[in-house]
Amino acid sequence: MRPLVFVLLLGLPALAQTHVFHTPIPMDRVQGVFAMQGAGALDFGLDPAARAGGFLDLWAYRGRFAMSAVSVSSPIPAAGLCYTAALDYLGWTLVNETTYRIRYGAGGGAQLCRLRDVHGTELRQFRPLVEGVASLQYRVFPNVVGDVSLSAGWPEGLGAAVAFGFAF
Repeated sequence: MRPLVFVLLLGLPALAQTHVFHTPIPMDRVQGVFAMQGAGALDFGLDPAARAGGFLDLWAYRGRFAMSAVSVSSPIPAAGLCYTAALDYLGWTLVNETTYRIRYGAGGGAQLCRLRDVHGTELRQFRPLVEGVASLQYRVFPNVVGDVSLSAGWPEGLGAAVAFGFAF
């Protein structure tokens, strides 16, 4: 117990000196955000997908990566994992304030799915990805950003995501 107290007493002042606890960066001066996100989607076959991943915002671009657990009902019932990578250009800012910003744009990428059907046969699908994204970023703590995103595209359908990350 004593070593833990010692580490906490030494570590808390050092933690307080990190960039996260300094004066917040105004949202109109944020150059990027690195965040982990959880998401859900409903594809065009009305099949749900749970997604976990993250994104890296750099200036006007957002690189997104995700892993999805999916089940497909047509043409053959199957379930498995999909890996997605996309680059979205989010160059249009509707509101640029010190505590939040709303951005929207479009982009594309690719999706690789490894599914197993009811007979145990492995199916692999590689599909291009096209999407439109609207995002609300808001300050949670100094230099910690929350992000709520809505997306629509092919083949992922309609999706929503919530993320938390560090602004820099």
